[in-house]
Amino acid sequence: MKLGDIEIQAVVENKFKLDGGSMFGVIPKSLWSKLCRPDENNLVDMDINPMIVKTGRDILILDTGFGDTLNERQTKIYGLTQTSRWENILVEESIKPEQVTGVILTHAHADHAMGAFKRGHDGSVQLRFPNAKYYIQKREWQDAMNPNERTAATYIVEKLRLLEDSGKLVLLEGDTELFPGVSVKVIGGHTPGMQAILIDGGGQRVIYPGDLMPMAAHIKIPYVAAVDLDPITTMNQKRWLHEKMLKEDWIIAFDHDRQFKLAKFRQDENGKIVPVGV
Repeated sequence: MKLGDIEIQAVVENKFKLDGGSMFGVIPKSLWSKLCRPDENNLVDMDINPMIVKTGRDILILDTGFGDTLNERQTKIYGLTQTSRWENILVEESIKPEQVTGVILTHAHADHAMGAFKRGHDGSVQLRFPNAKYYIQKREWQDAMNPNERTAATYIVEKLRLLEDSGKLVLLEGDTELFPGVSVKVIGGHTPGMQAILIDGGGQRVIYPGDLMPMAAHIKIPYVAAVDLDPITTMNQKRWLHEKMLKEDWIIAFDHDRQFKLAKFRQDENGKIVPVGV
């Protein structure tokens, strides 16, 4: 998709499964299962949808998926159903890893940040995009590096520390423009330091809000994942996003939806907000 001089592309880095209850919190299975059918183990299928943004001067990656450095136990825990597609994606998009100048992470959970790393020929863990700077909110990074009993399973600290040691980590403090037409906004909810990424060009805005609204099945305000640390903030931010999507005709990029990668919102004859693919 072209936004003026900016080109954006949603890609599928991997596919995985998570417990349906964890994805929909207090919503009864009898309701959420109509939108997202679980398997016999109550697991729902999800894609991992990073974004590639080309500004003409920079090549940016928005979130990085799981990557290919997880061990067997971690792969099983996260329900990965295939191997990382980053190598194929870069070939398909005619991008060399060295050409990527910036990686913007909505947050540092494993399914969003571990693709920043790859296995070298000698088996060592290395940065996948060696010339890029890696942008994340300072609050998110502090929480990631000091997880508590609840968040320890979602952050892989030993690998994140490699990013810190690389000298390429940029810690942000609040909303800011990082590149012409590309900015971030702290939205919290899922984690206190999670940020949305905004791309503006050609009179159109695309928002990549991370796990604020991971799938189209989460459009309804109370459909909030049980893993969100502050569900009230999530619901308030979803109300804000509904208003922007409908009144200002924004485009949303879902980070985990299998059908909709980019969509606009419309209200049907009953006033229900529904996604329309773009």
